[in-house]
Amino acid sequence: MPVVTVDLWPGRSVNQKRRLVAAITEAMVEHTGAGSEHLHVIIHDVAKDSWGRDGRLGIDNEPGEPDAPAKAPAPKASKVFGFAHLLLQVRDLDASKKFYAELLGFTGRNAKPLTDGRPFVPFKQGIALTTGGPGGAPQIDHMAFRVSGVDALAARLQAAGVKFFQDLHDGIYGRTIYVADPDGNKIELYEEPR
Repeated sequence: MPVVTVDLWPGRSVNQKRRLVAAITEAMVEHTGAGSEHLHVIIHDVAKDSWGRDGRLGIDNEPGEPDAPAKAPAPKASKVFGFAHLLLQVRDLDASKKFYAELLGFTGRNAKPLTDGRPFVPFKQGIALTTGGPGGAPQIDHMAFRVSGVDALAARLQAAGVKFFQDLHDGIYGRTIYVADPDGNKIELYEEPR
């Protein structure tokens, strides 16, 4: 039963803590092989008057001025953290949901419905499915996902009759396959070398 403890000054929102717990869990599962169902992440909010560094309490803004008013925080610089998600319009929502959930093993997640009323199937792996396409020229070359057990995954996809753009090979990121989802979108699945 792995336990990860994080001590922070108070002030993070519940959504920030949700994202932190999800990121820590994902990293522990990926890098240590821990099972997410047994992993505990504990966040302690520690008051600034109970946290010291470099000989001073956190509430002491300036040496010799423990009660000085806090300075307004400087505006945060812009930073792109990485890919967040892709909303993919598909012809047959059930067929696409089966491909991503059952064949690839994606994990569904809860989410608010789309504001325009279309059905919506989101996954923790960064894509969500909805109706409304494809009809015109494809706008995506391919989507890539890091995986483990790519050999077994390739065998499962072949047994299911999934179209392969490229069979299992040593690609630039590791052992790689390229397959088509039910709408013909190219999906890259690769396993990094250990």
